[in-house]
Amino acid sequence: MLVLIMGFASIITAAGALASGAVQAAAQRQQSAAYRDAADNQWKLANRTAEAITNTALENQRRSERNARMQLAEARADAAAGNLLQEGSVIRREQDLATRLEDEITNSTNAALQEANDTRLQGWYDRRSLLQQAGTARSNSRVSLLSGAVGALGALAPGARSEQ
Repeated sequence: MLVLIMGFASIITAAGALASGAVQAAAQRQQSAAYRDAADNQWKLANRTAEAITNTALENQRRSERNARMQLAEARADAAAGNLLQEGSVIRREQDLATRLEDEITNSTNAALQEANDTRLQGWYDRRSLLQQAGTARSNSRVSLLSGAVGALGALAPGARSEQ
C-alpha cells in the first residue's frame, strides 16, 4: 500500500512538474511573439517617420529654392533700379548671394536627409534587438519544456525504483 501511495505521489509530482514547464513555455512563447510584433511595429514606425522627414526635407528644399530665386530677382531689380548692372561688384555680389543661398539649401536638405537615415538605422537596430529578445524568449520556452519533462522524469524515477 505504501508503494502504491508513493507511486501515486510520484505521478502527481511528475504531472505538476510537466504542467509547470508547459505553462512557463507557453508564457515565453507568447513573450517571443510579442517581441516579434514589437520589432515589426518599431521597424514600420521608423520607416514611416524617416519617410515623413524625407518628404518634409524635399518640400522645404523646393520652397527654399523658390525663395532663393525671388531673392536673386530682387537683387537684380535693385541693381537695375540703381543703374548698377554693368558694374562688376553687382555681378560678384549676385554670385555670392546665389552661392550662399545654394549652400544653405544644400546643408539644410542634407541635415534632414541624414536625420531620416539615422531614424531608419536606429529603427533597424531596435528591431534587431527586439528580434534577439524574441529568440531568447523562444529558447527559454524550449528550456522550460525540457526542464518540466526532466522534472517529471525525476519525480517518477524514485517511484519506479521503490516498486521493484
